[in-house]
Amino acid sequence: MTKIYFKLIAMALALLLSVSVLIMSSYAWMVLSSSPAVTGIKVIIGGGNTILVAPDTAEEINGEIYHYPGYFSDKLNFGTYQNYDYLKELGGLTPVSTTNGIDWFLPAYYSAGDPEVQSGKVLSGVMKDVSEFKADSELSHANLSSEEKDKIKEGNYIYLDFWVVSPGGDYTLRVSTGDEDANGGSFVTDLPEAKKIADEYTLSIPEGKASAAVRIGFLANDSQLTDDTMLEYQQSGYADDRYTALKGIYMEPDSGTAYLDSDHFTVYEPNGDLHPLNPKLDGSYVQTNPLGYENGIITENKNFSDHLTVQLSGSWAAADSGEETILEQKFQTALLPWADRNELSEKEITDRFYKEALQGQISPFYIKGDFIRDSRNLTANMSEDELEKLFNAGATENVYIVKLEQNKPQRIRMFIWLEGQDVDCIDGIDASRIAVNIEFAGGSE
Repeated sequence: MTKIYFKLIAMALALLLSVSVLIMSSYAWMVLSSSPAVTGIKVIIGGGNTILVAPDTAEEINGEIYHYPGYFSDKLNFGTYQNYDYLKELGGLTPVSTTNGIDWFLPAYYSAGDPEVQSGKVLSGVMKDVSEFKADSELSHANLSSEEKDKIKEGNYIYLDFWVVSPGGDYTLRVSTGDEDANGGSFVTDLPEAKKIADEYTLSIPEGKASAAVRIGFLANDSQLTDDTMLEYQQSGYADDRYTALKGIYMEPDSGTAYLDSDHFTVYEPNGDLHPLNPKLDGSYVQTNPLGYENGIITENKNFSDHLTVQLSGSWAAADSGEETILEQKFQTALLPWADRNELSEKEITDRFYKEALQGQISPFYIKGDFIRDSRNLTANMSEDELEKLFNAGATENVYIVKLEQNKPQRIRMFIWLEGQDVDCIDGIDASRIAVNIEFAGGSE
């Protein structure tokens, strides 16, 4: 089947996670050591003329919550909308696992009161078998604030909703590398941080321990919202006469409402060949078996390729001299007019650089890795040589996020988490800053 891919420089989703998190090792998963805090998450969606984006507006009327899009535009900064303020106050990310974006599995550990501990068979704090993990299907461990420390230690992930619409035609939406010459493209990377030696500052390039375990998930369905929702939308002031139907229905947190059978979940795995905690594996691909239900039992899913889009790791663009990165050059140039730079802490310098000098624009300084064209060609443990022989592309062709109908706004629920089943989700990880940039490509089939 011939596929024609359009340059939807249309949809770039840039997230800067400023996550002050210290994570310690506990077997294959990780547990939080102290009081983590996300100092702020900045979400920016940029677009072009083909795909438009809008924030999600949630309005409660007589106990009923109605969701509809705000104003559609080619660029969206979530930080300017009050209903996304929770992204500024999030607690630390801690490992969870999922196969469907609905059932989230949290690690379970033996405690002093367990018979196995009292009999001396196991030690308190040892992780239990995955079949005894806890399940969260009501978003009760999503978007936890820094005050909810006990719940955070059990697992914490992020979700947010947004809308997309295609004015020009019917398209199939996928995660994409974008155009080489554009400032978009998809990637996930640990951000370099300012380090001070004597009176000199430099950017320290991290190993990528956090971004190797990060996953981005997209939950979507094409269920049409009720006439009541359309009425609220039309009376909201955001309505456009071209949009006569809204799509995408999702449960509210801790509501006990049922999910839909038509929910479609896609997982974006960046840096599939990056293994900073396992140098011998670096450059190869190791399959992740996320947790899901099988006959009511929590089990590892070893056949997830139809829901997985895998991207190879990228790198920071080198300067012409070859001795430093372009980002480092930009950093040094930005520092020159800062007369008070020696009075600032390393964190203050870092924050100021990304906020003022770069204004959150990371993409121009990063070379994006290619996607594996067909994720079904990936094997469980594929060597670097075998991986290089696979066909790469700007997007994974056998996996899609949602099929858009012209002029029918589609609500999408996006998740960000640390995948506990990932081989790199071990040892101590300092996930202090992660840059997530996502661009969507659309194609007609």
